[in-house]
Amino acid sequence: MRRTPPVVVHVLPEPAMRTRIALIAALISAGLVVAAVSHWPYAWPAWLAAPLLVCWAWRTSAIPLRCTRWDGDASWLAEDGRHHETAVQLAVLIDIDHRPLPRAMPGPLWLALSRARQPASWGALRATLFAAPGGALSR
Repeated sequence: MRRTPPVVVHVLPEPAMRTRIALIAALISAGLVVAAVSHWPYAWPAWLAAPLLVCWAWRTSAIPLRCTRWDGDASWLAEDGRHHETAVQLAVLIDIDHRPLPRAMPGPLWLALSRARQPASWGALRATLFAAPGGALSR
């Protein structure tokens, strides 16, 4: 049986994902404010809180740079620039060919990956996620 080759992937920020999260937060906060104002006319100051929720969503949706490494036996995860690695088990929960969403356990920690952001290591990354024996992927 052939072994899955070692792979190192730098998980880069996803600006489009961050924008979508902020847009969803804006729509939710606007809907809540409209509902509150329609029931209680004196709730109009809630409109002042809506932009704060969108700013909070924008700030918390920032994804720090991370590095995931498969060494042939186990998967390791570290924040980029740090030398401390944690052994993790990756499970791909959503796979839309060019955008898999693996979960790293223990955690859980979600890794937003895309073919456009990791073009050089894309083939090796997918092979590791789906073909590595036992350590890289648990279903």
